[in-house]
Amino acid sequence: MAPVSSDPSSRGPRRSTRLAIATQRRAWTRRVDTWDRHNDAGMAKVAAAAIDAVDLRPGLTCVDLGCGGGRLALELARRGATVVGVDVSAAMVDRMLSLAREEGLTTVTGVVSPIEELRLDPGSVDVVVSNYALHHLLDPDKARVVRAAYGWLRPGGQFVNADMMLGRGTTAQDRQVIAGKVRAMAQKGIPGLWRIAKNAGRYLLRLRERPITPEAWSRLLREAGFTQVTARNVVAEANVVSGVKPLAS
Repeated sequence: MAPVSSDPSSRGPRRSTRLAIATQRRAWTRRVDTWDRHNDAGMAKVAAAAIDAVDLRPGLTCVDLGCGGGRLALELARRGATVVGVDVSAAMVDRMLSLAREEGLTTVTGVVSPIEELRLDPGSVDVVVSNYALHHLLDPDKARVVRAAYGWLRPGGQFVNADMMLGRGTTAQDRQVIAGKVRAMAQKGIPGLWRIAKNAGRYLLRLRERPITPEAWSRLLREAGFTQVTARNVVAEANVVSGVKPLAS
């Protein structure tokens, strides 16, 4: 498996993608020391659901897209997998590797790369997994990453995406999720009201929060060629969507 930092067939990503990458790199580098501490029990439950969705066996090669401080990558390694954690922030990758060394986990490596620019050898990995990262991608880049993951996987390999998944408030389910989150944040007083305003701006303008529905993710997987596509709600807006690359691919 040989990661490459950029697409050899292109001089670089589109301007909109480059802007999104730069924004995410700044944001996650600033949050490297606080992100794990500020995650709530719901986020831990989503990460656990992502791990549970993986048909995990010792010796599998896994790629964690948007690995952050290594919540998924480290747990996969604890269970016998060889894991490559990929993140746009070098500080996040350094944190993951530091934690791996503290635990004596020798099967964890890191790659500093935007998800949008990651290149791996075809048919070189068994699992591609991501937790609360892919909703930050622009919609065309979401589709490209799913197609790329299909190519990286060996036949029988899995793609597992645990993420914020909802639409733009046009369905009753969307409105119920949004209303529930607004109520929860409002109960925290002024800090919660500030988060409501900040998150609403990001969500409505799609500046950093660009979620799509579980149905849309499922469609992207099927269009890329994945079979056995499933979607499961975990908590509130969080869902796990997974698919398998057919053996006869």
